[in-house]
Amino acid sequence: MATVTMKMNPGDQPTKEQLEEINAASKRSVKFTEDAPELTDEELAEFRPANPKYYRPTKELISLRLDAVLVDAFKSTGKGYQTKINEALWRGAQEMGIIKK
Repeated sequence: MATVTMKMNPGDQPTKEQLEEINAASKRSVKFTEDAPELTDEELAEFRPANPKYYRPTKELISLRLDAVLVDAFKSTGKGYQTKINEALWRGAQEMGIIKK
């Protein structure tokens, strides 16, 4: 199978066709070798973007009323609680079928 590359500029969002190609590629099998071994869950958890400015999803500031118990629970997790709320909303929306996985 040939290698396919895509060029994107910082801040660009992938097109529908690019997302379909990425999703299709994610379903292909991977051949691990001595030079490229399979990573452990611990190693994968350490991954961070090399340069976060290349992926900045569009965010929108809104006013949203949530149960105080819920907000307190997320705040108790410390710094980054708003990001955790965003991630929880993404997971919920995917489970409900509102957003495709």
